[in-house]
Amino acid sequence: MKIKLFLLASLTISLNAVSQKVNELIIKDINLLTMVNSKVINKKSVLIENGKILKIDDFKNLKKSKNTKIIEGKGKYLMPGLAEMHSHLPVETKVDTLLIENVAAGVTHLRIMNTKTPQLQLKKRIENSPNIITPKLHYSHIIRRDIKYSEIQFDSLMMEIKNNKLSFIKLFSVATEEVFDNLMKSANRNSVTVCGHYPNGIAMEKVINSGFKSIEHLAGYEQISDETLLLNAIKKTKEKGVFNCPTLDWDVMAKDLQYPTEYKNRLIYFNAPKSYLLKWEKEYNAAVEKEGVEKVLLTKEKSLPNFAYKQKILKKLNENNCLLLLGSDAGNSFQMNGFNMYEEMLNWSKAGIDNLTILKSATITPAVFFKEDKIWGTIEVGKSADLIIIEKNPLEDITNIKTIEFTIIDGKVYSKKELLSKL
Repeated sequence: MKIKLFLLASLTISLNAVSQKVNELIIKDINLLTMVNSKVINKKSVLIENGKILKIDDFKNLKKSKNTKIIEGKGKYLMPGLAEMHSHLPVETKVDTLLIENVAAGVTHLRIMNTKTPQLQLKKRIENSPNIITPKLHYSHIIRRDIKYSEIQFDSLMMEIKNNKLSFIKLFSVATEEVFDNLMKSANRNSVTVCGHYPNGIAMEKVINSGFKSIEHLAGYEQISDETLLLNAIKKTKEKGVFNCPTLDWDVMAKDLQYPTEYKNRLIYFNAPKSYLLKWEKEYNAAVEKEGVEKVLLTKEKSLPNFAYKQKILKKLNENNCLLLLGSDAGNSFQMNGFNMYEEMLNWSKAGIDNLTILKSATITPAVFFKEDKIWGTIEVGKSADLIIIEKNPLEDITNIKTIEFTIIDGKVYSKKELLSKL
């Protein structure tokens, strides 16, 4: 497998080579989107050593050796890699494909919110396989309705989570309000992050005040029809530092909001292999036929007002400077792992969210969520070299995110084109 990079002396290196540690790498004369602010820093060069950003300067001022790899970045853009904050792992035999898809799309960090494969087993395999192509994974322990622990039992679980070095608890569903109370008291006492689905039947104010760190799908908020009550909940969300991960594109495809023809304009068409598109088209048409066109159109008509309300909620959260996370919740036809983040970005843009906020919600804000913002999430000296090279500037037009060419993880370079050719 070969990756063609624009290198001095037309150097070509194999994927196997760059999947190993590249000790010295310079990205030359590229425009920086640091995500520190909206400013574009034009024509700078970035020196990467041992997976870290060592120096940002003019090319002539950077040290070089015969072993230094140089990527020509003239006219292109460099920004932090994307963090996919709502991903589900498939069965074990399909996990590696999901990981490759995400890296090809520019995803360098991935938060696991559900899984059909044992996470600890996957974690061990990746730790023992340094050449595996993967984003940096943030593993979870998932709690469902069948868990009815006391505080003491949850304390034991918290110790197990810490010993296994899992990043957080994902709440899928909760048995009772008492179990929720036990969970949050124990998690707060043991400094373990809890996030996930809104626990149905529990008051919004209680959830926001509980220490629950991120709410998925705008659940809870969408049940509030009174404008004043919604604004109060949003203000309390800001006050308590609760994150929100809207996953609007799940609604778009699950409720057929782009039927009958709009789905053909999705950004997925720009990147997905033809075989994927043909498979999805077949699946989609079969699903519509089984459901019946009239029922599909009726579902769409009934769902559009709720989707518009979700867009309104997202905009109000942003207007009140609440913390937002970008996650795509891919899984339906015409949703592709990693690349579906582009669709979610476009959904946010249509809801009135500015491009800088959208991009920060996929880079530095996730790093803040994990309390790792001193390590990754922006382009700054000393931070991990988790980066993407883009042909066009997404700050000017959010759809330019689809022009990602290379993903860099800890200084390892991957070509989107080459990774996609292997799917």
